[in-house]
Amino acid sequence: MDVPEATLWAEQEFGRARIGDRRRTRRLVEVAAAAAKHPAGRITEVLSVGAEREGAFRLIENEHAGVKAIARAAHEACAARSAEHRFVFVPVDASSLNLADWERTKGLGVVGARFVGARGLIVVTAIALAPDGTPLGLCGQKWWARRGRSRGRRKHDKRLVESKETQHWLDVMRQARDVFAKNAPSTRPWFQLDRGGDAWPVLLQGLEPGQLFTVRAAYDRRLWGKDDEPRRYLWEQVEKETLLGSYELAVPSRAGRKARTARIGVRSREVTLSLLDERTDRRSPATLTAVLACEQRTTPRGEEPIEWLLLTTHPVRTMRDAELVLQGYAQRWRVEEFHKVWKSGACRVEETQLRDRDRIIRWATILASVAMRIMRLTYLARTRPDLPATVELAPAEVAAVVALKARGERPGAVPCISQVVLWLAEIGGYTGKSSGGPPGAIVIRRGLERIQSLAAYLASEARSD
Repeated sequence: MDVPEATLWAEQEFGRARIGDRRRTRRLVEVAAAAAKHPAGRITEVLSVGAEREGAFRLIENEHAGVKAIARAAHEACAARSAEHRFVFVPVDASSLNLADWERTKGLGVVGARFVGARGLIVVTAIALAPDGTPLGLCGQKWWARRGRSRGRRKHDKRLVESKETQHWLDVMRQARDVFAKNAPSTRPWFQLDRGGDAWPVLLQGLEPGQLFTVRAAYDRRLWGKDDEPRRYLWEQVEKETLLGSYELAVPSRAGRKARTARIGVRSREVTLSLLDERTDRRSPATLTAVLACEQRTTPRGEEPIEWLLLTTHPVRTMRDAELVLQGYAQRWRVEEFHKVWKSGACRVEETQLRDRDRIIRWATILASVAMRIMRLTYLARTRPDLPATVELAPAEVAAVVALKARGERPGAVPCISQVVLWLAEIGGYTGKSSGGPPGAIVIRRGLERIQSLAAYLASEARSD
């Protein structure tokens, strides 16, 4: 029987969810499949049939359908997809959902600038990417409501780590490590963190044996040394190193930056940081490799040169090692793309009208997996273009796309995924004229929606034969 690809995906993603009742798990799979076919922020837009819509609301409102169990199923599915790789890049980042809560009855908190009065939830997310950048899924997530506006980093902050938001980052990284250890023990997660992750508790946890992480340095940290020696600092010591090599980087134009091909010089040095535990004023040594990538002689007048200083546990002995570290950090922006697809792009999770924090999180967790599925389909077409389309789409869905778009296609032939994704995007309204770039998540989502009726008809015809 030709099962729709969205249902197969939903079964793989949530079919192992341990939420107390097999019927409840079956309902979760059905709701996730519906959201994959018709992504939207409101349940009423995803499901139009009354009985199905009512079943979805009952699931989302059921306190026994634990958020952690739903998320855990998705994380395990991600680890299973990752098992063929020696390592996967795992970007981690925080974001906020801005949600309507005029009466302040939903259990939400402050997001954004306090004077604006916006309400919502904060979430830290870890996603897994194959070494070539192809999205694999979600592997960690932590939610909370902020009671007051964040004051940012405070000097000499004596609070316990457990009472700081840094703890949420640590929790998500621990979630990801645990899920890989149990479901893909031969695959190592390589965490990629922006400057927000440059905190002493994160650095110390990342130094645990066997762990891989890279963080962009936010501070010119003091290096370890004797009390009677002159103090040395991170940046100046790395800048003294001779060049390992250089590479060219295509820089797109944006506000305050001209498009150009930048020449980036790379230096590397093993450093031992002197990390200050602000609770006790004691310092601890932390030995890492620093990789400095800095633009050389291609910076336009009036602009700051491109510069990254990365701290990593991955050994760097050659330019090739440094390039792998830089390649991994360059994938970090994919988590920001996930936020866009999830929040305001294909899934529009911030439009939900659910009236309770736990219900919002259940629904948002399902939509987060849907967003990653859309990203995966988008990037497979770019990173593995010659794969048959049936690796991600059901035969009936491929047949529907071919029937609508193909001319002269050999009967029974399975087109490659790059071609089918392009056709899907064109069905969704993509012309290539507005951006000039490859198809994005929104037009692919629209294409998937528009083929569903024809795909269902072709599947039924195949079953009757």
